[in-house]
Amino acid sequence: MVFSIGFLFAFLMGGVTGVMLAAPPIDFFVHDTYFVVAHFHQVLFGTAVFAGFAGLYYWYPKMFGRMLNEKLGHLHFWFTFVGFWLTFMPQYGVGLKGMPRRVAYYPSGLGWQIYNQLSTIGAFLIAFGFLLLLINLVRSWRNPVLAGDNPWDAQTLEWFTSSPPPHHNYTHLPPIRSERPTWDYNHPDALALRHGKVPVPAGSRSTNGSGPHNNGDGDGGAKEKVPV
Repeated sequence: MVFSIGFLFAFLMGGVTGVMLAAPPIDFFVHDTYFVVAHFHQVLFGTAVFAGFAGLYYWYPKMFGRMLNEKLGHLHFWFTFVGFWLTFMPQYGVGLKGMPRRVAYYPSGLGWQIYNQLSTIGAFLIAFGFLLLLINLVRSWRNPVLAGDNPWDAQTLEWFTSSPPPHHNYTHLPPIRSERPTWDYNHPDALALRHGKVPVPAGSRSTNGSGPHNNGDGDGGAKEKVPV
């Protein structure tokens, strides 16, 4: 969840600066500077990496049948999140000060050092976050904590089968009455929301006169009262 939220903030910043670069006066001023580098990497890193880690932590129990350590996962997130902003935000500033990209050496009197030093510290924080992930993965294999079939009490079909799934994936499927069939199967007393209709118990059919609540008089008859 935290990686998903982090993705939203990271992609928002990358998108806002993308709108700025779409304005010709700004693009002319910052073209081929570190402002473009920061924007480009915020979009790529903020989407692929944060969303990818969110998917890894979510589906890892399904793929391997064991849990990752939650505390190490949170540490991994915070080091990556803080390092991400510390790496790329100074690059916007140094880009506005005129530092071109693809430059390995530059004069010391231009005021660019502090921005590059902060960016380097942020990169090391990201690297340490990746190290925590590797430690978490090794720990999950050396001291496994079994996940069970559905540790998140998730709603979609992949969580109906065992973790990890067998070669044939399913021995049978649950009744599919909504967009959350696994939830409906595990919680038969929960109300299933149907678009444009009154909520009904997940295991029952709709009460529009065509289901088992029809009294047979042809017009749908009296409907059973549904708890709300």
